[in-house]
Amino acid sequence: MICQTSSRFGSENTPPIALASGKSAKACNCRHTVSRRRRDRALGGIHHPRYAIENASLPTATTSISLPRRLARPQFRDVSADTLKLAAPELANAHPDYIRDKLANFGPEMLRVLSGVEAQPVTNKLPRELSVIINDISSDLPTHLLAVYSRQHGPHRRLTLFPTHNIMLAAHCTNLPALPTQKATSIPDVAGSSITLPIIPLCIPSPETFPHLSRFIYTKRVDELYSSLLPRSTSTADPSNEGHSAALAAMCTSQTLLTHVMTVHGLWMNVCALGIFDEGLWHTMDVAWEVLLGALAITTGKPVA
Repeated sequence: MICQTSSRFGSENTPPIALASGKSAKACNCRHTVSRRRRDRALGGIHHPRYAIENASLPTATTSISLPRRLARPQFRDVSADTLKLAAPELANAHPDYIRDKLANFGPEMLRVLSGVEAQPVTNKLPRELSVIINDISSDLPTHLLAVYSRQHGPHRRLTLFPTHNIMLAAHCTNLPALPTQKATSIPDVAGSSITLPIIPLCIPSPETFPHLSRFIYTKRVDELYSSLLPRSTSTADPSNEGHSAALAAMCTSQTLLTHVMTVHGLWMNVCALGIFDEGLWHTMDVAWEVLLGALAITTGKPVA
C-alpha cells in the first residue's frame, strides 16, 4: 500500500544503501490520524510481540510472552501483469517468473548502483521529487525514492529514503500499485552526475527491517539473510535446528534472542503487507523463527507452545 504523508526524517533506520547526505529534515505533521482502536486491531494490542518486547523483563518466573508457533503465510497471488507492463513495457509478454529469474542475475549490480546514490538534504515538507547524485553508472539507474515510515501515533513520524528500481518492486510485491512513471530524463554518461527521482511515501509495519527485505530482493542471498536475522554465528557439529537453538541459547541472553525474534517478526509483517511470495525468503524466515524460538525456550525454561 502506498501511503501519502508528511513527516520528519530520522536516521535511526539505516537503509540498505545509505544515502550519503546522512542528514535529517523537518516536515509538516501528518494530517491523517489513526484511531487507537484501529491500531490495536492492526498490531494486536497487548498481544502483539512488539508490546511484549517493550514491556517484558526477561527472564522472570512471571513473564509470559505469546508468540505464534509458526509464521502464517497469506494465500499466494502473483504480481499484476499490468503493473509489470507499466514498469517495463518491453517485458509486456514475459512471464513474471522469467522476469524474476533475469532480475536475479542483474540484481547485485543494480544494488551496487544504489549504494552509490547520494541525496541532497531535504528541508521542510517532503517534496514530490528529489535530485540525487549517481556515483556508479555500471548498471540500471534507480527510478524512485521510497520514503519508508510506519503508521504510529505522535506528532512526528520518521522516514528513511531508499533508492529503488520500480521493476524490482513490480516483480516481487503483489500489494503495491504501479508506481508513477518517471519523467524522461537524460541518462548520465559519467559518474557524479545528477538525476531527479520521484519520491513515493511507503507505509509498512516495520521500517526498521526493510533493509533486510530490500537487500534480499536484489541479491536473493538466503545465506546472507539468515545470518542477518540471528544474533551471531551458530557453528555447531549438530546441523539441525535444535542444535543451532542450543548453540544460540548458550551464547545469548533471552532479551537478545527476543530482540532478534522481533526482527524476524517485523520482516514477516513487511513481507505480508507487501505481498511477497518468494519461496527462499519464506523458508529463511521460517528456519530463523524456529531456531530463535527454540533458543528462547531453552533460556527461559518455557517450552514453545
